[in-house]
Amino acid sequence: MSLIKSIRETPPLIVCITNDVVKNFTANGLISLGASPIMSGEKDEAQSLMKVADGLLINIGTADVHKKELMSEMIAHANKNNVPVVLDPVGYGASPFRQNLVDELIKNYKIDFIKGNRSEMLALSGAESTSRGVDSTEESDALEIAVNSFNKFNIPVLVTGETDAIVAHGHKSTLHNGHGLQGKITGSGCLLGAVALAFIAKSNDVNNAVIDAVSYYNLCAESAVQNNTAGPGTFIPNYIDALYLNDDDILKDKVVKFHE
Repeated sequence: MSLIKSIRETPPLIVCITNDVVKNFTANGLISLGASPIMSGEKDEAQSLMKVADGLLINIGTADVHKKELMSEMIAHANKNNVPVVLDPVGYGASPFRQNLVDELIKNYKIDFIKGNRSEMLALSGAESTSRGVDSTEESDALEIAVNSFNKFNIPVLVTGETDAIVAHGHKSTLHNGHGLQGKITGSGCLLGAVALAFIAKSNDVNNAVIDAVSYYNLCAESAVQNNTAGPGTFIPNYIDALYLNDDDILKDKVVKFHE
């Protein structure tokens, strides 16, 4: 059974500790996909939720001291119950608070997947990109950052951008679908983290799950633009519709390159 069909037949329960700015968009996106979101803000329900959850999303976009405690409690119980955890280190490196928070979460708990944009993941990897000369390309930069991040943490990673790069255990790939309007709305990347988690929750193969998740998400963006989209404002509802209306057939158009 395909992952998309599996998600829709038995919706995974995805607990989202996420950016306040994108909660509505993330919830609607997950529901449209077929998953079942819970937006939790209370650490005292961590034990109960992680006994029934299929995935935990940690997005630090609007983190504060209270949410730091919430995130720690949720991940601790997720780890106890073998619930997969996706970490989105939004704005990593922008402030010591964000950096210390992410560093502590990675150090103290089991994280199953890390997803961030090129600047966030470059800062997280702690490495300077070497692909900056005439040979530099979007693809080579994204893949290099993903490799450096994976090597540092030994955790599968996704680096997003015009080209998306995934590095997991024994696998390296770049993905080449999507549309520029994804970068013109708030929460596109944040929702992607939740969508990837829904796919991961339905598969034992993180690499293939994320390839299909990112490809589906980006192809839905391409599909949305074809549906009378005039700009960012009309793109958002069309994007939500595309997540709902499309199925596995759209994946025939995915563009994936596998690297040695």
